[in-house]
Amino acid sequence: MAKKSSQKWTVLLLLVVVTAGLYYYASHKREQGSKPLPPAIEKTGSGTVIDYTEMSVRLHNAVDGHLKTQGISVGEKKEIQKETPRQGTEGLIRWRTWQVQAATPQDIPVEKLRQSLQEAAARVGGEVLNSQADHYQGRPVTRIDVGFKETLAGDAITIITDRLYISLEKSLTPAPPTSPATPAPLPARPPGAGAPMAIIIDDFGYQAEPIEMFAAINRPITFSVLPYRQYSRTAAAKGVSSGHEVVLHLPMEPMTLPEQTEKDMITVQMSDAQIQDIVFKALQYTPEAIGVNNHQGSRATSDRRVMQVVLSVLREKQMFFVDSRTSGQTVGAETAHQMGTRSGENELFLDNSSDIGYIKNQLRIAERMALKNGSVTVIGHARINTAAAIREMIPELEANGIRLVFVSQLVR
Repeated sequence: MAKKSSQKWTVLLLLVVVTAGLYYYASHKREQGSKPLPPAIEKTGSGTVIDYTEMSVRLHNAVDGHLKTQGISVGEKKEIQKETPRQGTEGLIRWRTWQVQAATPQDIPVEKLRQSLQEAAARVGGEVLNSQADHYQGRPVTRIDVGFKETLAGDAITIITDRLYISLEKSLTPAPPTSPATPAPLPARPPGAGAPMAIIIDDFGYQAEPIEMFAAINRPITFSVLPYRQYSRTAAAKGVSSGHEVVLHLPMEPMTLPEQTEKDMITVQMSDAQIQDIVFKALQYTPEAIGVNNHQGSRATSDRRVMQVVLSVLREKQMFFVDSRTSGQTVGAETAHQMGTRSGENELFLDNSSDIGYIKNQLRIAERMALKNGSVTVIGHARINTAAAIREMIPELEANGIRLVFVSQLVR
């Protein structure tokens, strides 16, 4: 009997130890959080697509489920497919993001919600990235950004998957139209004097959201529109209807060619006839375009034959060419000058980083270049932060003697 009793207590002790160990392990894992899911990788004619859609959905589901368990009233919800060019290489980063309007009960302060969201996000590899005062439909709210951080090819990237607009009120009824949340109108344009700066915005066609933001800027902006993308026609039509200028963003071969190239990309292996056909068809698809600049193209713009063929089409149509200068070996502008085709060159990329502060600093560098050299042509991309930075910098640029112009006014 004593032996059986001893065995019984030994088994019970082992169960206690194992249970305690499992509890410690689970608690430790909860504190550490998970890592983000690895992205899907896709080779395309425009480079490598790094797709974080699966991780975006995973994190959004965690946020959505947490709001429900906390008794948060969710109102309007908008899902957006996001794509942005990769920095320093050809290709795209793709993910999904959700904009959510919600309201907390009186017994759940926003700070408490933020802390609990941090715990819920960490369990699936995410985190609360930002929390700040904002407005939604004219009503003051707290905006909470949830997402994750990754390192891609040595560069740190931040992906926002959920942007929550949290009201302190129970009602989700929009505020009356007497308090609009739209930005204040830009000041009246200054007189025509000043050093001209042309801003080209590349990559219109991938996303819908930036189109309206750039169209609303009441200053000359040159829309550079990719052919055949989901929002290409919308971007070109909106660019013209809002008083801006449109050029074709012509896909051309980068230095590292992906395994599968898109049919609309000009490569150095193509014949003259093939190159001409691609240019003609892309221009037919984008009849609003009055000129062309190259999309990628570090290899193609360095090939004199290829550039002669492309420029011969533009010369026939009396169009200009702006060399994006994605390579120091480009012969684009030089060949255009030799052929008598009007041309210009990009002198500065504005948004190699999507940080608004960085973009504003690049605009200040462009300002100094324009004042020193008499004019400047710069390139940004169709991104929300780029539009916001340009809009916010316009009063400062104009106060310092800069006059925004279309790129067609600077080509020679």
